Amino acid sequence: MSVQGPQRRLLGSLNSTPPATPPLRPPTNQTGPQCLEVSVPDGLFLSLGLVSVLENVLVVATIAKNRNLHSPMYYFICCLAVSDLLVSISNMLKMAVLLLLEAGALAAPATMVQQLDDAIDVLVCGAMVSSLCFLGAIAVDR
Repeated sequence: MSVQGPQRRLLGSLNSTPPATPPLRPPTNQTGPQCLEVSVPDGLFLSLGLVSVLENVLVVATIAKNRNLHSPMYYFICCLAVSDLLVSISNMLKMAVLLLLEAGALAAPATMVQQLDDAIDVLVCGAMVSSLCFLGAIAVDR
């Protein structure tokens, strides 16, 4: 089961209008190989998310506990770990909600599912921008 499959089915059921543009196709004179979809099993995706959460919690706890690490550079690293923690948690939350919806264990109106999806997407994008900003701050500090 691919990660994109449930999302396409979920969002496809919410969108009742056909897409405005036709799907992209390679030119007819191109003879190169076609792109293949990479399928990541849901259990592996959730396991990697859990490992990422644990690693970032460990980084934050280490920096908070060790007084030798209380300098600006380590504060930036701690903020980067918190941003990555938010990305990991939101991705795991989104995957869990999709799996629950797909299994029928969670019944919700389509508008509420769309609003939840939008909120999680905003959280992911904001945390990713925050991560990039802290990476830049770490680079400037070094």
